[in-house]
Amino acid sequence: MPASQSPRLTEKQRAVLERLDRRVPIKVIAAELGVSESRVNQHIRALKDIYAVESLGELVERARSTGAQPSRKPAYRNSHLPEPADLPQPEDRVAPGEFVLADVAPLAIEAPWSVQHEPRVVPGVLNGENAVLFRLAVITGLTVGIVAVVLLVMTAALTVSEALAGTEVVVPEAP
Repeated sequence: MPASQSPRLTEKQRAVLERLDRRVPIKVIAAELGVSESRVNQHIRALKDIYAVESLGELVERARSTGAQPSRKPAYRNSHLPEPADLPQPEDRVAPGEFVLADVAPLAIEAPWSVQHEPRVVPGVLNGENAVLFRLAVITGLTVGIVAVVLLVMTAALTVSEALAGTEVVVPEAP
């Protein structure tokens, strides 16, 4: 296709091409156009075939050179800040440089560092109405378990030491 000739594109292809020119991710393009990601990929493949290119960069450059898309600044140079003329100019402001509580309050409320996110150390069952009883039961259970393990280890150690020493304790039978 000659560089001066502009190809005929569908509205969806134009929309996909315009978003590719702005370096919008495919997932976002699909969400904005209300189609699936695979459908966006089909449009991209069709556009690559129309422009006879292999990469997205070549596709965008070829589309710009043929005039299918209006030429604009590259996406990395587009400012997301409003132009000074676009900013609202309220009439009833205080003198420049003065702080107004209304200006600062949203920052204090929405500041992510001011929200306390403590790790959850205690399981939910140990927190609430019967928290003291549950905790007491857990502590008692752990204590009894530890004492039982100590007694079993001591009994096993005595039995093994007696067996190795060759002594036998005979318990008389009841008559």
